[in-house]
Amino acid sequence: MPKRVTVQEYPKRMLEKQGYKIVLNHSAIKPCYWFREAIMKGRTCYKHKFYGIPTWRCLQMTPTASFCNSQCIYCWRLNASDVPPRFRWKEVPDPDEEWDDPEEIAEESIRLHRLLVQGYKGVKVFDREWLYEAEIPAHAAISLTGEPTLYPYLGELVAAYKKRRMTTFIVTNGTLPERLENLSTEPSQLYITVPAWEENLYKRVTRPLWPDAWQRLLKSLDLLQSFSCPTVMRITLVKGLNMSNPEGYAKLVNKYNPTYVEPKSYTYVGYSRRRLPRDASPSHAEIKEFAERLADKTGYKILSEAPESGIVLLSRLDKPIRLSPVR
Repeated sequence: MPKRVTVQEYPKRMLEKQGYKIVLNHSAIKPCYWFREAIMKGRTCYKHKFYGIPTWRCLQMTPTASFCNSQCIYCWRLNASDVPPRFRWKEVPDPDEEWDDPEEIAEESIRLHRLLVQGYKGVKVFDREWLYEAEIPAHAAISLTGEPTLYPYLGELVAAYKKRRMTTFIVTNGTLPERLENLSTEPSQLYITVPAWEENLYKRVTRPLWPDAWQRLLKSLDLLQSFSCPTVMRITLVKGLNMSNPEGYAKLVNKYNPTYVEPKSYTYVGYSRRRLPRDASPSHAEIKEFAERLADKTGYKILSEAPESGIVLLSRLDKPIRLSPVR
């Protein structure tokens, strides 16, 4: 009988300690910093500012908690390489292992999210109506931790959320182009993270477990034009490591033509603090300067920025597409 994919004991313990709620066997949810800021203070995140996603109705989840085929140096999550050998776990499940049903993941993730929202009902919040709206999530950010395209039923998971009248973002490292090419249902928006402009730097930054990860990323970027949904090239920038050559990134942008480009600052949080110094996190002024140079080389325009998140939005569009709730 095939073995079922499960979050192994050590990473499960660490995730739960950090406030994650495990969903069934291998998925997880965790309300992000901005969810709390929206509920308590009325401050919303860049996804609301840029694309109209209601921060207080956003469910942040992953179908692959603790599973990833890269160990990016800037990642806030615990990598297997961060712990002594006796605690390490297998980060990429075997092909014949069984995964949870996408409908059950969607249902259970929403149920657990609603339980977490209950905890805010006894305290003073920014807007009581927002609090009650938060119990009915309108958006699933499939981007929490791990690499979501390792989950073989990702398109079906998107469809399950869509059936519940939710928009979806998928954020991927782009190393499984075959999974993107065969998605049964597209997300509302697709992000591919591009943290380098050439292979050697890419390997230094992402420390991939697969030797052909760079070639796989390029194949995924080549698929961008086949998507009907908006696409984003996310450039996570680490000072002193990968933000010295906007011209190199510009060549990729010009070749693959995503709907948007989002240069974004690495944030000194979580386990990345074991791998990088505090001053590796660029200031927003530095991100803005990088974005301006990128705009000059690509013809993309700066449409917006979110200094509190260290992110700038570029596009050839005149304004970003505001995503409406699923009808």
